[in-house]
Amino acid sequence: MELDLLAEAEFRTGTTPKAKVLGAAKLFNEAQKGGHMAVARFKEAMSTSDFPILLSKGFEVEAIQAQKDAVKEYEPFALERKVPDFRPKKLRDLFGNTEFEPVAEGEEYKADTLDELEVEYKVSKFGRRFGYTWELALSGDFTDMADFPRRLGNGAVETSNRNVFSTFVSETGPRADFFDSVAHLPLSPENLQKAVEAFALKEDHRGDLVDTTGLVLVVPPTLQIEANRIINAAELDLKVTEGNKETKTRIQNPFRGLVQVVVSRKLVEIDKSANRGTTWYLLANKSSVHPAILHVSLLGHENVDIRTKRDQGNRVGGGEIPFEEGSYLDDTIDFRGRHIDGAAKGLQDSDGKALVAYASDGKV
Repeated sequence: MELDLLAEAEFRTGTTPKAKVLGAAKLFNEAQKGGHMAVARFKEAMSTSDFPILLSKGFEVEAIQAQKDAVKEYEPFALERKVPDFRPKKLRDLFGNTEFEPVAEGEEYKADTLDELEVEYKVSKFGRRFGYTWELALSGDFTDMADFPRRLGNGAVETSNRNVFSTFVSETGPRADFFDSVAHLPLSPENLQKAVEAFALKEDHRGDLVDTTGLVLVVPPTLQIEANRIINAAELDLKVTEGNKETKTRIQNPFRGLVQVVVSRKLVEIDKSANRGTTWYLLANKSSVHPAILHVSLLGHENVDIRTKRDQGNRVGGGEIPFEEGSYLDDTIDFRGRHIDGAAKGLQDSDGKALVAYASDGKV
């Protein structure tokens, strides 16, 4: 049977590992389109020792591409860090400015230090399993299986999004352990200006003023139009109040080039409070010397990893059980996706609150 169906199969005849993987993917794609012979070839291939491994590698390539293409909502404001293992790592003091001091003739240069800040970050392990079932083999419908790599690639990014956003958002709204306080101001040019000014005289652990040269306005989809209107306008009308008198002044937009808008669905997925549609955040961007948030990955394991397991076992009377009968435990051939990821609060003040981070619940 195998000789008739698979002797010329490209996953067998390929001269390089890449060619074999592409051949396995091609055979699967042909089976997905239907046709008695294509499905029969695929079932026969799945019963071999090498094809499921080659197919899982092809799935992994697709999943990695899907991971690269998926929207990383945290990317503009989360500083990327990598760790060599699962042990917690401390953030080194590589931020801020250091002034040179005068050195007299023959005098020794004064030393500066690179302290380990009290900011720890680490990664954890996340994953999903997907079973190619006995029932699916009988039906010949491989639609769900074809969608598997994309779902795993997107799932890895969604995990990263959730990890990052969960550092500053909870189901009740902005996290009290992340922000100094939560304002009660709707999103407007005037209130955005107040948020920027809230950072004006803040100092870091070295006594330097915090870096506000790049900021990110993070909003739920309900505030997308208003946020873009404020940030992208060439000019803005700002209200100025003097005593009991309120006037409007038209000025060049001070936020253009300073503030970037990020519209996040993950905000409202995590935040279940009544204000989740009006709450907005202002954070340092990832290039700031005072990043508010870190996204952490494991060195050498940045991409989603896919593996497969086949354990049909043997018949009581001896002999191997064919693929169609499935696993000894649950009648499946297992494909597993793994993602190593983490997130942590970035630069903090003496109370453990993020230095350049502002939140308002949008209440009037």
